[in-house]
Amino acid sequence: MKKTFFFLLGLGLIAGACEFDDLNPEYPFTIVVKTYSDSTRVQNVLVEAAAPVPGNKVWLSGFTNEDGEVNLKYDEAATLSIRASRGERPDYTWIGCAEIRLLPNQQVIKTVYLEPYDSLLIGCSFD
Repeated sequence: MKKTFFFLLGLGLIAGACEFDDLNPEYPFTIVVKTYSDSTRVQNVLVEAAAPVPGNKVWLSGFTNEDGEVNLKYDEAATLSIRASRGERPDYTWIGCAEIRLLPNQQVIKTVYLEPYDSLLIGCSFD
């Protein structure tokens, strides 16, 4: 009886020590958009996420909600460039840039700060 108990206990410890890899992880992230001058959250801002590499095939976008947030999801590990903007390209009125590193099965949150767009300065053009 004791041998059986210790055998089962040993199997339980071995099985509990094994980690299983998630073969299909998700990479969710949230972008919060605020004004640079007073950190007010801004709604209805276009947020674009792209991989800053030649031959880029990653392009995600969405608009911020009433809380100044947009939730996006990708299916691979990546570091993405983020652009938040108001106005139509190339006539932006406000723009903000950031980068985000996605982690498997973890909600990553990044804040992007909007500033008045200056056409004489190089912004975060990744398209």
